[in-house]
Amino acid sequence: MSKVFGHADKRIKAEVSLLLILCMLVLITVGWQEISHNQFTGGMEQQSITYLDDTMQKAGAAFLIARALNATLSVMQSFTITPFIGELSLGEVLDPVNDLVERFSWIMLLVTVAIGIQQLLMEIGIAVNLTYVILPALFLVLLSLFTRTKTSKHRMRLLAYKLLLLVLLIRFAIPVTGLIGSHISAVFLADKRDTAIESIEASKEKIAEISVQEAAASPNASLEKLKKDSEQIVSQIVKLITLFLFETILFPLLVLWGLIKIFGAVFYAPVMKPQETA
Repeated sequence: MSKVFGHADKRIKAEVSLLLILCMLVLITVGWQEISHNQFTGGMEQQSITYLDDTMQKAGAAFLIARALNATLSVMQSFTITPFIGELSLGEVLDPVNDLVERFSWIMLLVTVAIGIQQLLMEIGIAVNLTYVILPALFLVLLSLFTRTKTSKHRMRLLAYKLLLLVLLIRFAIPVTGLIGSHISAVFLADKRDTAIESIEASKEKIAEISVQEAAASPNASLEKLKKDSEQIVSQIVKLITLFLFETILFPLLVLWGLIKIFGAVFYAPVMKPQETA
């Protein structure tokens, strides 16, 4: 029986060795770009690029609205009317709102930078030639087949699987994130985001319509109008901050973590427990 299993192991080792050598030859002759760019990956990349571009435009629009709102509120704060309207001046009413708007503009700037980094990483993942990472990984797997020391075999395969994991993350992490993100955004986030932006724009226009003469003529009505519009602006800004931070920072990190766990489980499973030295 031992001879039968011995012959079977040798046959499997020979077949795996030939398969690895064939993969290396195909990678050398055909090239990584030809292998990694196909109809499936092309469609995924295009959808991800479209999604990132659209999210960048929305984030840029929100940033510009925040700056315009900040300017509008600053003008309102500079109004010179009666010292107090009831118990509050216009500046006292608008100052905390304007502080939130300024912080919101900085957050949106951070969001646009995060999207730009994702776009850059996607371009790098598409353009970089990973042949020189895959070939050593395949060679290490091939070499481990003929290594007698089980500890050395384990180390070689572990390093090879880490290199292959790196290749998959570089090539597919951002496209997969964009692909999943585009569907989640279309179903759960886009309508809420657009509604919040439109609501902030509408509130900004209402505040901008208040003139010095109107505020002086009907101070109580102007104050109530400012309070109502300010509360609307605050609630919508908080909603936008939540949506954009989740969509552009938290969600990509969650997807990256999930991909690392999935790929790690696939690649590390054969070598999770190092063998005793023979």
